[in-house]
Amino acid sequence: MKHNNQHHNNGNFDVPNNNKPIKKLGFKKLKEDITSLLQDKKPLTVSHFAQMYGISELEVCRTLPSDMIKIVSGDNFENIWEDLTSWEKATVIIMHKGNAFEISTKIGKGTKAHGFYNIMGDTAFGGHILDSSIEYIAFSSMPFMTLESHSILFFNKTGSLIFSVYAGRENREIIPSVRKSFFAMKDKYKNNKISRSLVVYSSLTGNTKKIAEAIHSIIPNCDICDIDNVKNIHEYDFLAIGYWVDRGLPDKKTKDLLTNVKNMNVALFGTLGAYPDSPHALGCIKDSENMLRLQDMNNNILGSFLSLGKVDPNLLEHMAKFMGDSHPMTPEREARLLEAQNHPNEEDCENAKAIFVQFVERLGL
Repeated sequence: MKHNNQHHNNGNFDVPNNNKPIKKLGFKKLKEDITSLLQDKKPLTVSHFAQMYGISELEVCRTLPSDMIKIVSGDNFENIWEDLTSWEKATVIIMHKGNAFEISTKIGKGTKAHGFYNIMGDTAFGGHILDSSIEYIAFSSMPFMTLESHSILFFNKTGSLIFSVYAGRENREIIPSVRKSFFAMKDKYKNNKISRSLVVYSSLTGNTKKIAEAIHSIIPNCDICDIDNVKNIHEYDFLAIGYWVDRGLPDKKTKDLLTNVKNMNVALFGTLGAYPDSPHALGCIKDSENMLRLQDMNNNILGSFLSLGKVDPNLLEHMAKFMGDSHPMTPEREARLLEAQNHPNEEDCENAKAIFVQFVERLGL
């Protein structure tokens, strides 16, 4: 059987219990489809596309043509909200567990107090916005059922949509003064947020470090460190975590780190002595990503990359001595371990970089 020396899951498939990949559509496919989808007369929104293609709502926005979208920093929230109060009419849409709540009204002014931005006044829309959770704001001109539509979308750190404010209509037409204000706001605000990334790795023989350095080289504004020196991971916008495979799972230090990753954009990479397209490797991808999907972790998992890598001689000696009955040295296994001594090589590093370039594009880094 012919084997690839690397394997990746770039967010386009899940690995189920039987280790047969289930194809998902993904970011790349949406980029290919978006032009035709925008002509659809069905009532599709960024949330629908996110569910259909298995990516975040913010990633959906990044597939739109450049004249339809502008993404700015959440630091602009208070000023943008103040501008919204000048609109004659707006429709606030809040999505929650598949339900859409719509409130058509004039936007009320707000004040900051007790950690919230509190909406005041006599309008139909009021409440308390946790503005510190708003990481990105998008000005969208994506058509709705082929009709002109303009909206301002508010996202958290992992690209999930918190709520949207749509330009108000009268007689199904966007109010001219509101349209004018929308485009003035779109021109006014600049993206003053510089996204920061971190590559952190655990490496026993230097394999994973080699892949980590290759990935680090293509991510803008990115730090790198080994797992023993990692700290303050949640200060970053994107986290790439590298590990070496130990009995079908990430090594212990990496497992401990994965349990502490919450509300992050994260991708995984690793090296192992088995072929990366084997059931053993696919199971490792599934299990390692599931560690980031535990209840209330709220991570945006972009995908994984695995490469064949040389095995620590001490580990081989241990396995031969204590696991010889369960893991006998068959000719196939001997050939694989011999091949692994030459990996990861330059081709493996280039393949890792190609996968992570896609993640950089998806996150707009």
